[in-house]
Amino acid sequence: MDAGVRALTAYLDETWDALLKAVAGVDEAVLHWTPGPEFNSVAILLRHLAGSARWWIGEAIGGVPSRRVRDKEFLHDRPRREDVLRAVEDARRTTRQVLAPLTMQDLEAEAAPSVTQGTPPRRPTKIWALLHYIEHLGYHRGQALLLLKLARNAPREASPH
Repeated sequence: MDAGVRALTAYLDETWDALLKAVAGVDEAVLHWTPGPEFNSVAILLRHLAGSARWWIGEAIGGVPSRRVRDKEFLHDRPRREDVLRAVEDARRTTRQVLAPLTMQDLEAEAAPSVTQGTPPRRPTKIWALLHYIEHLGYHRGQALLLLKLARNAPREASPH
């Protein structure tokens, strides 16, 4: 594996590992807790991050159809821990498979035709898609860690949704 791609892949793994370690010991109530109905739970954020990885890395970079329905990632349906963690592991596996054979030069190519960004729409490069996903993962990791901290100190009845 190319040294640059290896470093980016290692960063993704470190970020995911830290996030998954943070949720490993929490109970279902904490995993699904929100401070109000307009907020997403940690479980929903994890499901969304898995879908986002399948889209930005699997499809945009690797050309692997994601069959993503983004709106479903945000349903407040209290997804089962096992299902969420399976989706995360599947997305991480796809990420490794897509990135393993690539070089930094490969990432200079345009993303898959199904992916456009901006106004007017344009096809970003694969490196843009990867950096965008890394930023997105970090953004939602911060939200998830804050939610976990708040949930541990919140009354359980504060989150009936």
